[in-house]
Amino acid sequence: MRRTVVGLFKSLDQAERALSQIETTGHANNQISLVVKKNADRVPGINEEYAKEITDDPSIGMLHDFDSFLVQADDIDLPVIGIVSAGGPLAGALVQADKSLSEALGYYGISGDRGAEIENLVKDGYVLAVIETNTSKASEVSNILSRYGAHGVERWSKTIDKPIKPWN
Repeated sequence: MRRTVVGLFKSLDQAERALSQIETTGHANNQISLVVKKNADRVPGINEEYAKEITDDPSIGMLHDFDSFLVQADDIDLPVIGIVSAGGPLAGALVQADKSLSEALGYYGISGDRGAEIENLVKDGYVLAVIETNTSKASEVSNILSRYGAHGVERWSKTIDKPIKPWN
């Protein structure tokens, strides 16, 4: 049986470290998705200043660090959020359909109300990680996301319209 694990990070760096750890546990890139709002108003950090110096692109809100394992879509203009960078299967769903993020999350079993909350958090600058995995690995993935600072870590099933708790 499949489960979807979602987590929200305050920074792309946190998400990068968590997803790198998840990848080393054997999850393929076709199971991992990431969505981050592009925000030109954000003050660049050291890595972004270096990227700007080298490439003349500060890469704010870009998934450049995931190119080795996360299939990335071009910028996507989403209702409610605005322009996002996205990678993984969720990016494909957002590009191919005229859907909001909350509607696309419904495919993973995430309720409409929770999808709307997640959509607003991404709009406010949180980085969304979505990992589809087997039930047996869902706890491991949840723990990794939490260990690297993810907020609101939840497990979802396509057949149950609420998060699955407690973590087992």
